[in-house]
Amino acid sequence: MHFPKMPVPSPDVWKAGLRTAVAGGLAYGVAELFALPQGYWAVVTAVVLMAQPRLGASLKAGADRFLGTIVGALAGFLVATITPSTVLGTASGLAVSIGILGMLAARDSSFRVAPMTAAIVLISPASHAVAWISALHRVIEILIGCIIGILVSLFVAPARSDTAMRDEANQALTLLAKLISLSVDRLEGKPVDNEIWKAKKDIDGSYRKIETLTKEVAEEEATHIARTTLDPARLRHTLMDLRSAVFVLRSLSRKPWPATLGDAMIAPTRMITTEICDYMLALGAAITTAQSAPSKENLNTAFVTYSSAAAAALDAWRTSASAEASGKAGKSALADPPALGKSGPDYISNVSFALEQIRYALDALADCVDGRSEEAAST
Repeated sequence: MHFPKMPVPSPDVWKAGLRTAVAGGLAYGVAELFALPQGYWAVVTAVVLMAQPRLGASLKAGADRFLGTIVGALAGFLVATITPSTVLGTASGLAVSIGILGMLAARDSSFRVAPMTAAIVLISPASHAVAWISALHRVIEILIGCIIGILVSLFVAPARSDTAMRDEANQALTLLAKLISLSVDRLEGKPVDNEIWKAKKDIDGSYRKIETLTKEVAEEEATHIARTTLDPARLRHTLMDLRSAVFVLRSLSRKPWPATLGDAMIAPTRMITTEICDYMLALGAAITTAQSAPSKENLNTAFVTYSSAAAAALDAWRTSASAEASGKAGKSALADPPALGKSGPDYISNVSFALEQIRYALDALADCVDGRSEEAAST
């Protein structure tokens, strides 16, 4: 008899399961130890925090949940104090309090649990008779869950947002390198539009993750629980600049090299973009492993070679255009097709500009990885 092979969970998956089990068990034990009347709220809070994949996200969720609980408990206590302990009084107080708190939660997601907490305080048994005790119990239960959730996130198979941010930055650089290579393929006339569209979609998804991770790393640093040698806001900013530069090259690649320039520019462009992609991959690896940025010697040499090739192609284009103009009363047979809408020199200039912008963005990213200040980098 053959049994189906059970899937083996990845390390991240089983570690998340371990954290959830430990947090739930500890929260239940502490709630029982203090004989809290509704200790399950401590367990629920701890488990909710464990649903966050990383420490920074757990810190944000814990702070939001505790803040919402304080506001909701206070609102419930005040309403229970001033409204009569009748069905009509409780219903009216409940409607008003959770309506106001619902609007607050709609404006700021940090208060999402405030309406629920106020409702629990108001409709729990004997809430009007001992409103302050009911409110205090909710706060204590949620606080216990938050503390346990954060401690478990910190000490039980911790998943740091800084590590995830570095890995995602490496992934973004890999995707950008792929888009550069595809753009050069399209410059050469290859049909890669679908691949370029998919690459752009993947890049946009990666950058959304980086946006979230930047906030999570800031949460970790704000609590002094974890420190990073890489400025998350600066990393995000330099990566966005690099994406913009790569997207310029992608836009230019919609029209392939003109026939009059293709033979001269295809090889140099392929050479320089290969060096750019190699450097981007090496830089991504350095970010992941927290190492110094790689040497730019080969990249700089490649730019010198490309510039020389571009200058030679321009000179050849102008010489041929001048000779043809002399022979045909100023009408150049080497002019680009009308559909292209750009002259040969403009086309080379635009591609060269895009490549230089990529180079500038990579320089800024390397300075960020090495921890050089922006002022020092500019001197």
